[in-house]
Amino acid sequence: MRLMMERETSAVEAALDRVGSHSSWWLWGVFALTTLPGAFNAMHIMSYVFLTDVPPHWCQVSQLQAANWTQEQIRNVSSPEASESNCFKYDWNYTLFASIGYNETLDYISKATHKPKLIECLAFDYEESSPKSSIVSEWDLVCHRSHLRSFSQVTIAFGKFVGGFLFGVISDKYGRKLSFAIATLLYMTAGPLAALVPSFIIFNIARFTIGIAGSGVYETSYTILTEIAVKRFRTLFGCVFNISYPVGYILLPLAAWVSTDWRQLQLYISLPLLILMMHFWLLPESPRWLLSKGRKGDAWKILEKAGGIDRDSIDRQERTAVIERVSVTDQEEPEGKSAIQRLLQSLKKVFSLYGTSEIRRRIIVCYIAWFSAAMSYYAIALNADNFTANKYIYCALNGAVEAPGYVVSFICLSSFGRKPVSSLLFLISGSSLLFILLIPQDYQMGILLMALLGRFCISAVFAVIILQTSELFPTINRNSAIGTSLTVCQLGAVAAPYVVDFMGGKEYWYLPSTLCGILSILTAILVASLPETKDKPLANTVEDIDNQSEKVSFLSFFKLICFCR
Repeated sequence: MRLMMERETSAVEAALDRVGSHSSWWLWGVFALTTLPGAFNAMHIMSYVFLTDVPPHWCQVSQLQAANWTQEQIRNVSSPEASESNCFKYDWNYTLFASIGYNETLDYISKATHKPKLIECLAFDYEESSPKSSIVSEWDLVCHRSHLRSFSQVTIAFGKFVGGFLFGVISDKYGRKLSFAIATLLYMTAGPLAALVPSFIIFNIARFTIGIAGSGVYETSYTILTEIAVKRFRTLFGCVFNISYPVGYILLPLAAWVSTDWRQLQLYISLPLLILMMHFWLLPESPRWLLSKGRKGDAWKILEKAGGIDRDSIDRQERTAVIERVSVTDQEEPEGKSAIQRLLQSLKKVFSLYGTSEIRRRIIVCYIAWFSAAMSYYAIALNADNFTANKYIYCALNGAVEAPGYVVSFICLSSFGRKPVSSLLFLISGSSLLFILLIPQDYQMGILLMALLGRFCISAVFAVIILQTSELFPTINRNSAIGTSLTVCQLGAVAAPYVVDFMGGKEYWYLPSTLCGILSILTAILVASLPETKDKPLANTVEDIDNQSEKVSFLSFFKLICFCR
């Protein structure tokens, strides 16, 4: 059976190579279909910048409102300072003020020997001239409830975390295309639902579901592409697969600009998801998955339709080569394992990542790199209020600089090793973010340029570290290394909104970028300690790793600097 399976696999490989040579248009068509969902993922992730806009606010005084006082009059009497936003109010007798009128109240206050104590507000009023409503003004997510503003972004990040596991299982068991269809239907339901919900709790449930669906659509699409792409296209497709994300970042501010409130914006970025319905008919199932499930006929139908493949001719060409590669003494692997046995086997593979000191050092460095890249990537994107006054332009510029980053990473990887490229990108990103400390706050253009340079480099580094991670570990640990690294990556995405909202603010606006800059430079040093993997054979076992001459060395960064000089 194993001989037969490997013969079929080799024949499919040959068929895919022929499709890549004679029907590359089909591969590019699959690429376009699989990369399209990324634009919607980007819009939903970055919509946080516009959905959670914080308008000027102050304490609500119902007695004065009932007496038809203006907003300015209420603020002059109740607010402790003349700022745009306040979380406290004076504990005056507002019922008395409402009865005597505004002018008499000012006279009363001027004659008072001391001002009363400040009390925390429980309800708020918002600037009527503010052009857009947001979830902040609708559900009072300010002052003592400001942490809930960041929570709305955390829910979508946790949704992506759950979706990765959930649709990974569905995809492996029931097929890539069915997994994509289920995730798409969930996406098309949760997106508009988030615009119609009456409460903040249900809104976050919808955001969590959007995260689950977005992760399922993204990961299933990527799996289909990598399993269909031939070797000569695989590196290119891997580097530019996320090219639709910048498109989403550019389209989002346009949708925000024409919308009148946050609910309308949510609908604008959700209703176009209906276009993904065409994938139900156009997106092919993975021939490799079909073959792994014994559905040889269905696999060959896809390949024959794609490039006019003659199965019989390929089968004859491959049969001899396969027989030569497969030993007749190979034993078949046991089948029919229970779910518990498969779970224990998966856990064993994960824990084997920490079995030897060399692999432990490698995976820890990878975890730090993924966490640092994710936190910096999202912190820069979400920090629009501190970097520029115009968040519409800032969001579009984030997309404009991200797209070239994917191309640059591909060019650099073609000429240089993984280690110098990733380390240098982290170093430049961190240095540019720290350089913001030297720029006066009123020089917005200089701050914006440094932030965008950091964004450019951190976008490019993603394409490098996923390839680097896959090459650093043996075959038996490779999937576990990538899977756990992506999990740590989501933790960085979860941390980013809290870093921006609680470390930043008008007084300490530079702290988020400073933290990300320091972390990126430390990561650059750690990544430089990893062994170089370019043009080297992939390890198959832990013993292969132990037998490699190049190990993790924390002096490698300084050797790399000397080499660059």
